[in-house]
Amino acid sequence: MKQLTRSVMSVAVLSFLFIFVFPFFLGVEKAEAAGLQQSSVRLDRLAASTTTGGMVCAKSVTASIETTVKVTFPTGFATVDTPANWTVTTTNIPTDATAWIGIGTASAATGQDVTFPSGDMVVGTLYCFNFTGTTTLTNPTAGNNLVGTITTQLAGPTAIDSSNFALSIVTNDQIVVTATVPATFTFALSGNTDTFSGNLSTTTASTAGKTVTIATNAALGWVAWVKSANAGLSSASASTTIATAGSLDNAPSDLASLVGYVLDVDITTDSATGTGTVSQASNYGAEYNGTNTTSGGTLATTFQPIAASSGTTDGDVLTLIERAKITAIQPAATDYTDTLTVVAAGRF
Repeated sequence: MKQLTRSVMSVAVLSFLFIFVFPFFLGVEKAEAAGLQQSSVRLDRLAASTTTGGMVCAKSVTASIETTVKVTFPTGFATVDTPANWTVTTTNIPTDATAWIGIGTASAATGQDVTFPSGDMVVGTLYCFNFTGTTTLTNPTAGNNLVGTITTQLAGPTAIDSSNFALSIVTNDQIVVTATVPATFTFALSGNTDTFSGNLSTTTASTAGKTVTIATNAALGWVAWVKSANAGLSSASASTTIATAGSLDNAPSDLASLVGYVLDVDITTDSATGTGTVSQASNYGAEYNGTNTTSGGTLATTFQPIAASSGTTDGDVLTLIERAKITAIQPAATDYTDTLTVVAAGRF
C-alpha cells in the first residue's frame, strides 16, 4: 500500500513538472527574434536590371547590445560578395531619423546577405544609413512584393530584432519632364515724331531724341538698324536737301567741322537683368557712336546697324538724337523732313 502511494505521488510530481516546467524548456528551444518597430529599405532605383544603392532604416524593440545589422535582399537581386564594395554614408536621411550608430563598410557579403557593423541602438530610435556604389546591388527583371529581411544582431552572431521589408521592381522608374520656353522679343519706340529744338543754323542743332526699348530671351542678343528715307532733310517747297554728312566708315562725323545731317545713337540703358551687353562695335553701330553734342553717324537709304547686344535682356534702351548744321545760304523753308525707319531683331 505504501509502495502504491509512493508511485502515485511520483506520477503526480512528474505530471506537475511536465505541465509547469517543461513548457519553459520548449520556449527556450523556440525563441525567436522580436519584430522591429519599423524597418524599411529604399532603393535609389526601382528600374529592372539596374544597379542601385539605397537606404536602410530600422527602429529596435529589444534592449540588447547590437554589434551588426544584416540585410537580406529578396531572391532575384544580384549582390556583390565583396564587403569592401558596400560602403555607407549617413547623409540625406529622413529628418526624423538618426545616423545609424557605429555603421561602416560591410563586414560580410554572401549570397543575399550583407552584414554591416552596428553600435548599440537605443530602443525606439529610428536609425538610417545609405549603402552606396554601383557595383553592389543589381535589381531583378521585375516583380512586386519582393520580400527581404533586416536583422539586428549581437556578437555571435545572434539575432535580436528582425522584420521583413518588401520591394517592387518596375520596367522604368523615371518620368521624363519636358517643357518649352517660347522665343520672346519686344520692341517699342517712345514716339514717332522728333523736332529740332529751334531753327537750324550755322551751329549744330539737335532734337530731343526718341528712345527704343528692346527685350528678348534670344541667347545671342539682338541687333538694331536704321534706314533714312532721304539720306538727308528734304524740303519739297524749296526743292532742296540738307544732305547727310560724312561717310559710312564705322566712325561718327563731327559737325563741329562739317555741315549736314547725322544721327547719334546713345546706349541709355544696358539692362542689368540678362546675359547681354550692349555695344556699338565695328559694323554693329560704331558709325553712330557720337561722343559729343555735335557728332553722329552718316545716314543711308539702306538699313545700317546702330547697336547690338550679346545676350538676353529684359529692357535695353537706345536714344536716337538727330543733329544738323547748315551753311548761311541754305534755302529757307519750313518743310524740311526725313523719315527714319528703326527696326531690331533677336538673334536666337
